[in-house]
Amino acid sequence: MRFEITHEFEAPLDALELAILSPNLIDKVAKGLPNVERVKQTSHSFENRVLERIWNYKPNVKVPAFAQPYVTLDMLAWDERSTYSIDTHSSKWVITPSTKPEWHKYFRASGTYSLVSGGNGVTSRVVKGEVDLNVPRVMKTLGERVIVAEVKKTFDAEAEILRGLATLV
Repeated sequence: MRFEITHEFEAPLDALELAILSPNLIDKVAKGLPNVERVKQTSHSFENRVLERIWNYKPNVKVPAFAQPYVTLDMLAWDERSTYSIDTHSSKWVITPSTKPEWHKYFRASGTYSLVSGGNGVTSRVVKGEVDLNVPRVMKTLGERVIVAEVKKTFDAEAEILRGLATLV
């Protein structure tokens, strides 16, 4: 299932970019995301104008009744690996389950986001992604919709955090 999310910020591109690169972002994200119990940074490097990082997420959600026989909360934890380039003002991200490697075949998610300067100090962030749940079709469609809805909530909450940080820089 493909998705696209756009957020507009009343901040110039460079201020928003500094917020994305801020070492304080992880602390703000850890406190401000819905349905997430914990976020921790497991890897971080900044070289040649490229930020590479891995954040590990532990969810705090109620598993839907239809999935309870098959899914535990531990199975829903994930790693987000992202690479942000200052030169292109864009990022590539991949989400993988942070549990048993044999479960990776059931779930794939990846995408991009880019910052676009719109003039008058307004910047847009365009997030594009794809989620693929490799389960029987009857659960696939509903499961992907639930996942994309949670992804949207997470990006919306992150946008609010970035708005706050972009006004502080």
